[in-house]
Amino acid sequence: MLIMGTNSWEKDIPKEPLVKQALKFAELVKAQGIAELREAYISPNQKLMWCTWETENLEALQDAFTEMNEQSGLKSELRPVEDMCSE
Repeated sequence: MLIMGTNSWEKDIPKEPLVKQALKFAELVKAQGIAELREAYISPNQKLMWCTWETENLEALQDAFTEMNEQSGLKSELRPVEDMCSE
């Protein structure tokens, strides 16, 4: 299933460390067999990141995001989505 994640934050966070942290998180989630990152986008001036994940275990992905949010101060929402372009 395809999942859209939206992430936001309130404090000013430099873009480079934020991107590095997000990519490290994606590697860890993939290594644990939870999900694979498909796409990611960032709008640092608006304090937003979007990402799409492929997973069969939404609960495990949500748990990983909850743990990451507790450590990073980010706020995240995960929702199943359908790809409208690939068909």
